[in-house]
Amino acid sequence: MLAGASTIARATAPLDRARRTLLRGLARVPALGAAVVRRDERLRLHALAAVASAFALTLLCPGVPFVVGPALFGVAHVAADARYLALRRNVPRWWAAALALGCAGLFALRAVETALPGRLPSAALEVGFGWAWAVAGALGGWVAARSTDGIRGRAIAAASVLTTLGLAAVSHPNLARLLFAHLHNLVAIGLWLLLWRRRRRFALPALALLTAAVALLVSGVVFPYVRFDGPWAARLVDESVFAWPRWMPQRTALGLGLAFVLLQAIHYTVWLAFIPQDDLRGEGTLSFRMSWRSLLRDLPLPLLALTAVLAVAVLGTSLVSVHRTRALYMSLASFHGYLELAAGAFLYVRGWEDARCRRPAPGSSPS
Repeated sequence: MLAGASTIARATAPLDRARRTLLRGLARVPALGAAVVRRDERLRLHALAAVASAFALTLLCPGVPFVVGPALFGVAHVAADARYLALRRNVPRWWAAALALGCAGLFALRAVETALPGRLPSAALEVGFGWAWAVAGALGGWVAARSTDGIRGRAIAAASVLTTLGLAAVSHPNLARLLFAHLHNLVAIGLWLLLWRRRRRFALPALALLTAAVALLVSGVVFPYVRFDGPWAARLVDESVFAWPRWMPQRTALGLGLAFVLLQAIHYTVWLAFIPQDDLRGEGTLSFRMSWRSLLRDLPLPLLALTAVLAVAVLGTSLVSVHRTRALYMSLASFHGYLELAAGAFLYVRGWEDARCRRPAPGSSPS
């Protein structure tokens, strides 16, 4: 394994030379020079471009990001959840163990439901477990805090909100699971802005554009411009319309399905692009070699190898049976939404600076 890691590190040298040449060229362009060396400027442009491109894809070929997104980025973004919410954070061992057990428990519930459908009240068990885990995250952050200044009020407020939402979810578990599948895409955006971003004003243009795009999709105003005859679009329409209870108007259900496609793409982008940049010390970006070394520091080789195997397996089986693979992935990976809630609540209550980084963060370079 170590030899393979060294080989990969050496193989990044040509990519880094090309990267250096590209960045030096971009730095000479007046409109782009600031984005090369300043993180806020870079993320402002990146966020706007991400929302615009995701909206365009949702209109022109909605079935493609709906299907291809999980196949390409699903496993990687779940690994990013664990990496940036736990592995890179300075958290107590008992909380790290609680996160691992929570993930394993929710994964096991979905696995049993898949293998033995209808044998257990799976929706109620999952929703109750998941929201209780999130409440435990808020209370755990209070216990782990170094200072009590302001922590008590923050913990009580967070736990109260999460408890209220959890009780509402348990009372309607099937609907709650469906709603959470849609709304958890917003959790990544919230965590990024709340925990990683000190200056949030830069995100307002992208957030305004995203809000407008979601409103246009949910309202159905843009339906005449959506290519419903594209690849896998029929599957998207079926899943969007028939997933909701009968009281949901089909037009609204379809709009929510299109909004899900858009927000899922942004969800992946936040975990795989925005948060990794904001987790750096410097203003620049990591070279390929530095990124690889950082990844090895955060993920032990066996865990990294398992992640790679799972990613290849999901992609490979998608080529054979794309819809079955997507459905299985979306079910078994559903634990990561509650992981984001629980770990995010812990970090928010405890205080971000106390958990900023478990080990020295790698430097960054603009060139």
